Amino acid sequence: MKYLSAKHFEKLNLRVGKIKAVKQHPEIDEYILLIDLGPVDQDAQIVADLKAAYKMKDLIGKQVIYLENYESTYVKGIESQGLLLVTQKNGKPILIKPDRKVLTGVRVGGIQDTITHYHHKPGEHGKY
Repeated sequence: MKYLSAKHFEKLNLRVGKIKAVKQHPEIDEYILLIDLGPVDQDAQIVADLKAAYKMKDLIGKQVIYLENYESTYVKGIESQGLLLVTQKNGKPILIKPDRKVLTGVRVGGIQDTITHYHHKPGEHGKY
């Protein structure tokens, strides 16, 4: 196994986002989600196959972990910006989220011993 250093991990721009809106993709059986990333960044749009685990109305307001600096793609003509972190249960996607409500837009980092691996920029605080 090849290991990453803290410098590599810090290149991942992981943020807490909040799902603002969800609609059906017009051509395929997937959702288009609008993710609020707080006051520092613009909202992001993601195409995601979450129908097996979530109804559209149940996704609104959920906090998620969003990888902002992931390369955008187009899914049947709709831009999908970034990446949502998920795991699986019984073959269905389960969103990764904070276990407590936190500020929208804040960075997600890692901690090892007393060292926290992320950095905040001035004004980067998010909103509830």
